Amino acid sequence: MEQKRLLEGGCFVVDPDGLDQASFGDWHQAAVVDCESGASALSQFRVRLDGIDAPVRRFPDADCVLFVLTGRGFIVIGGRHFDLSPECGALIRPGEAFRIVPVGGALELLLTVCPQSKKGEWLEQMAEEFDDSYPQRVVLVDEKKRQATGDRFYQVLVDAEVGARHITQFIGVIPQSKLPQHFHAYEEVITVLSGNGLLWAGAQSTPVRAGSMIFLPRKQAHCLECRDQEGMRLIGHFYPAGSPAVRY
Repeated sequence: MEQKRLLEGGCFVVDPDGLDQASFGDWHQAAVVDCESGASALSQFRVRLDGIDAPVRRFPDADCVLFVLTGRGFIVIGGRHFDLSPECGALIRPGEAFRIVPVGGALELLLTVCPQSKKGEWLEQMAEEFDDSYPQRVVLVDEKKRQATGDRFYQVLVDAEVGARHITQFIGVIPQSKLPQHFHAYEEVITVLSGNGLLWAGAQSTPVRAGSMIFLPRKQAHCLECRDQEGMRLIGHFYPAGSPAVRY
């Protein structure tokens, strides 16, 4: 399979083994989307931490939203500790410093930043700033909180309720199906967690599978077809923030 597959209107799909990686101590990251790949608002990195020598980071003017793909650990935000577990979402507010430490093995996650930033800041020590207006920063998947949109389901993990200004993060479930093509007023990055199918953009399509990462520009017609009898699960991030159910 090609490393990066381009579709109509700037849509693309890339798989993890197609990303170039940079390392900073025990922090290893690869850019999924940024301004160079066509995004206008979002930056997203796929990150692996495989030791306790994790640096302190800060994005001074941006929301930072995490999603844990695999592994366990904890995040320190301005001196506050929060446990991290598979498929949890987490928010770091603008200007807050943070450090992520894996426990019991490597930890893999998505880091989404808005407004865009290529790298943020690397700090020698933890800064103590923490916005007490939003004390709860980690959100777990809870099927009781999921909502229906047609025959599909979603649960919002990170949004304005926990302090995000620009990004909405949601986890979605798609049955074996294909919707008509539609578009959103937001820019979106999706990672397939399980299942397989096709991403359509106009007359073009390309296969997607667990691990595939999808970029959808604003107002680009598309549809995500699930061909797996077990369905498809995905994690999405989009800007501007709103409801994942809105489509046109």
